[in-house]
Amino acid sequence: EGYQKSVVKVEQPCNLLLFIINIIFPGVGTMISAFMDKSGMNQTALIYGVLQLILCIFIIGWCWSIYHGYLIWKKGN
Repeated sequence: EGYQKSVVKVEQPCNLLLFIINIIFPGVGTMISAFMDKSGMNQTALIYGVLQLILCIFIIGWCWSIYHGYLIWKKGN
């Protein structure tokens, strides 16, 4: 449940755009989605995006970013 709080529901076609951004620029799509949350800035998503960006040098952050982007896309569909 805690991880689901970090996945912001973003309407189409922005959800697909954020997924693509997360693939190319790890964590950036997650950070952008944090500010698109209807209930205000999602601090968990922002922290996860920063961690994805930092950890992308170890590949794990990039994989995490792609997965998170997929979840954003899926939640918006």
